[in-house]
Amino acid sequence: MLRETPEDLKNEAEILDALCQKFSCEWRKLGNGGKYRIDAVLYRKTGVGGFAEVKDYKNKLHLLMNIPKYVEGTRLAEVTGKPFLFVFRHQGKVGYIKVHGGGAWSDVKPELVMAGGTPPGRQPNPDDIEPLFKFKPEDVIWI
Repeated sequence: MLRETPEDLKNEAEILDALCQKFSCEWRKLGNGGKYRIDAVLYRKTGVGGFAEVKDYKNKLHLLMNIPKYVEGTRLAEVTGKPFLFVFRHQGKVGYIKVHGGGAWSDVKPELVMAGGTPPGRQPNPDDIEPLFKFKPEDVIWI
């Protein structure tokens, strides 16, 4: 089952477009029921530049990521040597956290919490409350 609505995909594209404009790259959708859990690969003509998970925060800046996405993104960074970014929009501004820069270790140390919930107007899923990694606001880089 796909969890992203057409509106979610539109918002995700706007956020990734802003990031790619800043870093002169392009992006391609990866997730939404296919091989990958994370949202996108970032690339240039010279090859893959990194990977991204994307969130559009309408109200509070939660900075939460589920464990399977974190594991996939950090593992891709370790194996490829390319960074894994957590990219988001909050109050009209786009920011990111470099979760993993590629190589042997992660760049930030998120806290493991039980959290989550169902956005208003959506059908609840049994796993909406789950273990999540919570990132620190001081790790955010605004573009």
